[in-house]
Amino acid sequence: MGNLPLIVTSKTNPLVRSDITRAAWQALAEGGSPLDAAEKATNVSELDPRDTTVGYGGDPNEQGFLQLDAAVMSGPDGNDAGAVAALQNIRTPSSVARLVMERTDHLMIVGAGALQLARLHGFAEQNLLSDEARAHWLAWKESWSGRSYYRPPRGAGSTAADRSKPEPVSPAKPEGGGTIVVLVVDVNGDIAGAASTVGHHFKIVGRVGDTPIIGAGLYLDNDVGAAGATGHGEETTKLCASFLAVEKMREGMTPQDACRYVCRRAADRYDDNPPFNFKMIALSKSGDYGCCALRGTRPAASGKVTGLGFALHDAGGHRLEDGAAVLPPLSDEQRINLPLR
Repeated sequence: MGNLPLIVTSKTNPLVRSDITRAAWQALAEGGSPLDAAEKATNVSELDPRDTTVGYGGDPNEQGFLQLDAAVMSGPDGNDAGAVAALQNIRTPSSVARLVMERTDHLMIVGAGALQLARLHGFAEQNLLSDEARAHWLAWKESWSGRSYYRPPRGAGSTAADRSKPEPVSPAKPEGGGTIVVLVVDVNGDIAGAASTVGHHFKIVGRVGDTPIIGAGLYLDNDVGAAGATGHGEETTKLCASFLAVEKMREGMTPQDACRYVCRRAADRYDDNPPFNFKMIALSKSGDYGCCALRGTRPAASGKVTGLGFALHDAGGHRLEDGAAVLPPLSDEQRINLPLR
């Protein structure tokens, strides 16, 4: 086949992105399966506190403790899948998601049940809250601006006036954060994927986003390709975004066009003014790939809208590539009236 093997990830954090793709590449080089590669790559992000949106060191929920979501899929295993949601005290939730797939007859296990499964298989409980994340949470609590995930009753009016206070102070964080998605296709064209996240910053306790929902945050078909989503998971779940991208690839779209199609679908639903963002990545069985964000960035130097980018690893090594975008970024006025997603 063409550009195989290939690893694609949504993660562009400069502190960890090369370690992520190289871990997957090394796993394949040592004879591991595509799922081995996707899991090991995702573990890198989950274990590194410099990646503040995944695993250990990520921002907690509104009450100050972490609840993690993750999923895996494996094409060679009949497109089998496993997922965990609201998992506490385990630093590598993607590995527990693999346990769900391989050692149970279930697809998703959540909360205390997921923790019990992890304990049963020898996972050690550990504190997931780093000093930096605790400080970030305290800063949010102490300077709370009303940018929470709660809404007034429908028809009761807007809370915009309550959100006119200064934004919470938050320490500088590396660019390229967000949920990690890792998609792998090996030299035989077999595909696997993994996804992991801490979820929205300071989310409501028990909130589950798109990451562990097969078809929303992650989906693959070993005959076609794979796709994954990062960003505002409530909307990608409504779209069945990853499933939709893979199905468009099945119909003949390239991975790039399929990612753009999903983003365009969301933009159309909101008349080109959605109050959120997400990013799609995808790869095909033959080694083609693509990435598109609903909303991009607009660097001051150029003033042009650009995508959010993605990272990959092939025979040429690790590299960062540009992605596309269908809309400009949210304005400051729009952003201040939204929760700290």
